[in-house]
Amino acid sequence: MEGVVCHGLAVGQITSHYFLIQRPMSWSKAREFCQRHYVDLAVLNMEDQYFTLLNATLAKKASFWLGLQWQSIFSGWTWVNGEELSYKQWYRRNYEGQCASLEAMLEKDKKLLARYCDEPHMFVCQGQ
Repeated sequence: MEGVVCHGLAVGQITSHYFLIQRPMSWSKAREFCQRHYVDLAVLNMEDQYFTLLNATLAKKASFWLGLQWQSIFSGWTWVNGEELSYKQWYRRNYEGQCASLEAMLEKDKKLLARYCDEPHMFVCQGQ
């Protein structure tokens, strides 16, 4: 498959396989692609995973869709597997954006950015 970069990340005893897809798509198209070819969009529920993935990609100015979406004012940001977001380091909250991206270009530890879901971005799929 063209434009796919594979990474196996080990955090503690758990190893997850992430696939960086370098073909920009909207969030919903990216999710369909991940569900068809892998498992789903990536769930990064530990802070270490953000930085490990960014370091592995060597991309300095890229945005990647993650499996994170705004559900409602009651449930907030939720991963595609149903888990709530525990990492709260947002760069700048865009209250109209309903989907979250991982931003390689942002400084320090604030790497999440709320974006409009129809924007085309590269994305990260999670494998078995």
